[in-house]
Amino acid sequence: MDYKPDKILIRSELDKVTNDLADYVNLNLPRHIIIYGSKGSGKTLSALTMAKALKESKNIPYYYVNARENPTSIKIYRTMTKISSRGHDIDEVKNRFDSLLSGKSIVILDEVDFLQDYDILYHITRHTKANLILLTQKVYWYKDMNDESVKSSLQPDHIVFHEYTANEMKEILEMRAEEGLYNYSQEAISLLSAMLVRDYRSDARIGIKALEILGRSNKWTDEDVGNALKQAYIEVEGETLRNLGDRDLLILASLIKNQDTNKAYAEVSNSNNILLKGMSKSTFFQSVNYLQNLGLITLIKKKIGRYYTMESQILLSDESIVSAELRKRL
Repeated sequence: MDYKPDKILIRSELDKVTNDLADYVNLNLPRHIIIYGSKGSGKTLSALTMAKALKESKNIPYYYVNARENPTSIKIYRTMTKISSRGHDIDEVKNRFDSLLSGKSIVILDEVDFLQDYDILYHITRHTKANLILLTQKVYWYKDMNDESVKSSLQPDHIVFHEYTANEMKEILEMRAEEGLYNYSQEAISLLSAMLVRDYRSDARIGIKALEILGRSNKWTDEDVGNALKQAYIEVEGETLRNLGDRDLLILASLIKNQDTNKAYAEVSNSNNILLKGMSKSTFFQSVNYLQNLGLITLIKKKIGRYYTMESQILLSDESIVSAELRKRL
């Protein structure tokens, strides 16, 4: 799933990214970019492909950091400078960081909505010559940012990656099939692409995994396509659930039963489960926000009578994988 092909689908949205990076390279004017898009929409692959092309053609280095794995500015400074030892103070790390980005360079921060502070964004925009490309699933991430000094420095271009059409998905899967499979069926890939758009929010990760499953069995009937998609979904989304802590998984299960977050919290706090019983409301909503950052749920403000409540909408195509994961553990 981490394979980066040399040939990718060139989305129409990449025209704007290309123009911004051309201004940066030719005019030395950073044009910071935020790319929004759902899971499997090609954000990471597109950004890395363009950065790689700039490195090969213009000798401009690029750096990639995932903010879910490095959620604080200090961790990002240390990751990029490769100074992980506690024996170096933060000023020394920042000096090395500034030296690293003293010339033209691209810094890609993936899943940037997991950042716990914005110092890294302020520092890059004020003290280096790097151009930022920020990737996120959350369309309101920048709007909800409560640091005006960072916004003033960043002033990004906002680019939204639409969900793939069936034809785009078919083109992606055919490119992967040509590169990775000895044999495949174009008719089956057409069906697979249509089902991905209809039932799985055009998630290319699930399509690529399903293609691998079909290729290994070399069976391409309509039934095989449907079964491969179900298995691929469990493997791809199941990985996210497997990485959840027990408490977060239990809270997700409660939100599936109770869309009203207040009702879900009441059930959780009154539970006999030692992980949940007596949980504070702030701890509950920290978990809820984490689940939203992972793209498992989204929160909608809803008015009931004279009062407002937050309602959770589950973004899983098959909610039964949550109960299945709970059964495995409990």
